Amino acid sequence: MRSFLIPVLWLLSTALLAQPPELIEHRVWNKAPIHIVLPVGKERRIDFPLSVQLQLPASIKDLSERIQITEGGSVFWIASKPFNPQRVNAITDTGYSYQLDIEARAKGHQHPIAIVDDRIPAQQSNTTQSPEQRYDYDYVDLLRFASQSLYAPDRLIKPLPGLRRIPIETGPLSLVKGADLLTEPMAQWVAPTIPSLYVTAVRVTSNSLNKITLDPRLLRGDFLAASSQHGFVNPVGEEGTTTAWYLISAQPFDEVAP
Repeated sequence: MRSFLIPVLWLLSTALLAQPPELIEHRVWNKAPIHIVLPVGKERRIDFPLSVQLQLPASIKDLSERIQITEGGSVFWIASKPFNPQRVNAITDTGYSYQLDIEARAKGHQHPIAIVDDRIPAQQSNTTQSPEQRYDYDYVDLLRFASQSLYAPDRLIKPLPGLRRIPIETGPLSLVKGADLLTEPMAQWVAPTIPSLYVTAVRVTSNSLNKITLDPRLLRGDFLAASSQHGFVNPVGEEGTTTAWYLISAQPFDEVAP
């Protein structure tokens, strides 16, 4: 029995060590309201750099199952029903304030959100990463990685440490204004930068009898950058009717896409 337990315990400990660290999305306070989506019936944590008090409208209290605030500056929030964005003020004991646009949807992400404030020294803040944990990936790095992940052999993909693939809800959506195109998200990654950045690969298929040039200005959604694998798609019935968009956003794709 003893010889059996040792390998089993070793396997369990190895599995625990192999688990990735908790995904925390970093948002930087820049005087603009921070949009946060709560999944109905599930808890989401919001970490502030300092302890805070919330100024809540009565309507949002009635639509929340629980709002718990800790001394360390974390808010644990469960919405009981969907609701449209509502403004919430968070005020620290030292007088800093943050405006949040809180929204609740039937489906949503649960990973914590950490708010970073450059006004607060790193040694005082609860949400600032240490220098050795910082990553400085730019848009080009992320767009190249997404493109290689779809089209290049594994041996040619340049790894980006800390980049993590996260689930994305697939299905057709209307992503390009005024173009007869079928679009569907395929994969999504989040970069551990400050602020966090998301890169999403979207399949684009022509549904037209004409050649269509892919114009990023026609994209619907709040995207920071966009690049396509090809500059156009050919008419239905020809080769080259399918390509991919690579889109960068400051929030998960389903929170910024139409």
